[in-house]
Amino acid sequence: MNNLYDKYKNIYKNVNGKDNKNHLNRWVVSYADFVTVLLAIFMVLWIGSNFEISDKVLAQAKKQEQTQEQKQSPNGPNHLIDGVKNPSDSKEIKVIEFEKTLNELNIALKDKKDVQVIEQDAKITIRLGEGVLFDEGSAIIKADSKKSLDILIAELKKNDKQIRVEGHSDNLPIKGGKYSSNWELSSARAVNILSYMMSNGIDKNRLSAAGYADNMPVATNDTQEGRAKNRRVDIIIIN
Repeated sequence: MNNLYDKYKNIYKNVNGKDNKNHLNRWVVSYADFVTVLLAIFMVLWIGSNFEISDKVLAQAKKQEQTQEQKQSPNGPNHLIDGVKNPSDSKEIKVIEFEKTLNELNIALKDKKDVQVIEQDAKITIRLGEGVLFDEGSAIIKADSKKSLDILIAELKKNDKQIRVEGHSDNLPIKGGKYSSNWELSSARAVNILSYMMSNGIDKNRLSAAGYADNMPVATNDTQEGRAKNRRVDIIIIN
């Protein structure tokens, strides 16, 4: 301290030319306070960084523990349902349900003539020819065809998938009768099928209906056989 004082004694003089040791001591105290503050700041930063590292370590340990519990749980991500891993994956569940519905419909309707079960683009189409459901030019469901519809409805109640009923016709204009166009006839047939399904327990929120007249043929309209195929109702199950 004496060396420090000797070095700077010429700087700190009072008006009478005398050394001002008290003034020098105050400067040293201020400098010591400044160093102490710096040391305190560095200590706070160091302790804070240690807390951050500890939090990361604890979070990682908790994550590893949760992963281990999931692996050991029978309902965890490694659990298998019907041979499919990760049952929480909605896409895989949809595939399982779709295949199940398709198989059950094929079994239930295998003995029904003029009824086709068609799988295409994640949809199942139950195609019923005009003769199965209606008389020519009529939208009233035939009594003997209701048995086929009842079998179909029983299968549709097993799931909650959306159902669209589509009416289709050939391109020959309607002559006489209740309906003046194929648009009206195809729409009326679709709506009547929808109403029958709803009255037999299918939730109305699952159902929709549309009439397409001759705009979506599945065969040529140049032959009688082709026109007969086009006069149909498609009940579409949307996966």
